[in-house]
Amino acid sequence: MPVKNRKRKKPRTLGVTARGAPYLWLREPRSDRSAVWIIMHKGAQVRSTECGVGDEPAALAQLEDYKASLHQPVTLKNQRADQVAIADVVMRYLAVKQKTVARPAELGQRMVSILEWWGERTLADIDSVTCAAYVASRVGQPWKTHARLGTGKDGKPARRGHSKPTKQRLVTEGGARRELEDLRAAVNQAISDGLTRENVKVTTPDKAPARERWLTKKEAAGMVRAAWRKREIQKGHLTDRFPARHLARYLIVALRTGTRSTAICRASFIPEIGRPWMELTRDAKDRPVAKFHRLALGTKEAANKRYPTVTLPDQLAAQLWRWHHTLGQRYVLEWQGRPVDTTKRSFANLAHELGLGDDVVRHTLRHTAATWGMQAGTNLAQLSGYLGMSIETLTRVYGHHSPDHLEEARQAMGGKKKRAA
Repeated sequence: MPVKNRKRKKPRTLGVTARGAPYLWLREPRSDRSAVWIIMHKGAQVRSTECGVGDEPAALAQLEDYKASLHQPVTLKNQRADQVAIADVVMRYLAVKQKTVARPAELGQRMVSILEWWGERTLADIDSVTCAAYVASRVGQPWKTHARLGTGKDGKPARRGHSKPTKQRLVTEGGARRELEDLRAAVNQAISDGLTRENVKVTTPDKAPARERWLTKKEAAGMVRAAWRKREIQKGHLTDRFPARHLARYLIVALRTGTRSTAICRASFIPEIGRPWMELTRDAKDRPVAKFHRLALGTKEAANKRYPTVTLPDQLAAQLWRWHHTLGQRYVLEWQGRPVDTTKRSFANLAHELGLGDDVVRHTLRHTAATWGMQAGTNLAQLSGYLGMSIETLTRVYGHHSPDHLEEARQAMGGKKKRAA
């Protein structure tokens, strides 16, 4: 009998994108082995993924890792913009900045969002239209870090403790602008390094108006008092534990110094590399003197953020002396004998409990210190140096709080002569 020609079974493949590109091939099972996905490239078996039928997502992830390992960043100089991949530009930028920026994890997270949208494009694709399209695609999307910030992975708001429910944070136009600023910095570095000979401009949305919220003396006193008296609740009952006294100390220092939250949270009473520190001494009359070295030891001051060393008010110096020499604190803010890394969540909880609204954030305390200083008629140069803020910013943002704001102009417009000094 004539033998019928059996039709050869077509091999199962996954991830085929182009001729010559790596892909997955399912090696059929035998009596001594099970089916497994193999990475194939240029007609040869590269390696086994050790993933069988049903594990296709894991096998595809290994295929993508293999493809990424094949990519060689372009280092040629003076290329056309369409020959320079944005992914290469971003990776070069991260290699330079990952050890110098203050928050490398946040930079990396923003760059992940950049690469997801721009990763397969080149510098020639960057213009005002594509930048606007990127902003439109990002606005309203959930933050990728929402699980770490307290929102469940299912997207539903989580609740920690007995205070403010955590909201799922969505990307705003300001957030998309911040990501494009990182892309612009990476592109500018590539141009400076000579990777391309063409001018590439990243267009960002207009900057959002500056926050104007500040606390009155009554609101500030209420926050300090509430933080100091706050008691822990367990199983619906008040305990004798006071979990927010470190926050009360943070509020006191922030309101009296106008210092950024990171410098306060990391401050130590004893010099340590990588930390700001409070230098405590006593004067000729045996009164406590506190000098706040805001810039962390061993670090350089950023061009856009000033951290001047200042001598603190007498009353605050006395409190700091007590915290260190009487209570034995090594760090300005401590919780159960350990340094406090951040007051972000505890501050948000307290503001929520007091009904102050979402516009009251930790940076509001810096606004408050500047506002109080202007209301007291403090000399602009003195206040600028104390807060680590430019005179131009003080005048533009807080000038209207000064009792002498535009006083000479007001009198001149009223037909009055300028008063003699």
